[in-house]
Amino acid sequence: MDYPSTKYRGRRSGCHVCCCICMALVVIVVAVLVTLGLTVFKIRDPTMTINSVSVKIPSGSALIPSNMEATTDTSVKNPNILALHFVKPGITAYYGDLKVGHTEASEGVCPARGTIRLKTKMNLNITTMMDDPRFAAQFVSGLVDLNSSAIVNGKVKVFGVISHHVDLVFNCTVKLDITTFSMKNQTCWTRMWFWKRKN
Repeated sequence: MDYPSTKYRGRRSGCHVCCCICMALVVIVVAVLVTLGLTVFKIRDPTMTINSVSVKIPSGSALIPSNMEATTDTSVKNPNILALHFVKPGITAYYGDLKVGHTEASEGVCPARGTIRLKTKMNLNITTMMDDPRFAAQFVSGLVDLNSSAIVNGKVKVFGVISHHVDLVFNCTVKLDITTFSMKNQTCWTRMWFWKRKN
């Protein structure tokens, strides 16, 4: 009876070991990618904080002026390891359901796990606010409630190659003290939509 040579058995054993190693490497790579996708590259919502709001009323105005200028210093914190590139954010102010102002911030980049500060100026239309019956009493009391909404369109790149589109909506409610021309308190929340953009 003929038996396979030792050399043939050694070659077949070597191929089997090679296949096992390749399969193990593939499993490891897949496991690493899944782990990265579920942890490191899992996109988390940025947070927005209004650091300060200053209000300027035109000199020589009546008791209730027709407009006032609000300057806002805002911080956006990016908790992800991917930098966020964004175009000019549109910021809109509301008094109740009434739109009373709009402006745009500068475009820029929010660094990975970093914070960017945005400063904006906006003219608030007091005449429009007066259409709400609550405004006169709030203005006389010195405390005015305002809502602001910021819409940010941007993108992130994974490994510097795969581009994903990002839409961010920031909403903040602030109480303005027009006697000290400053902000009393704020409440903010963020919503984000993230997907691969189709060309």
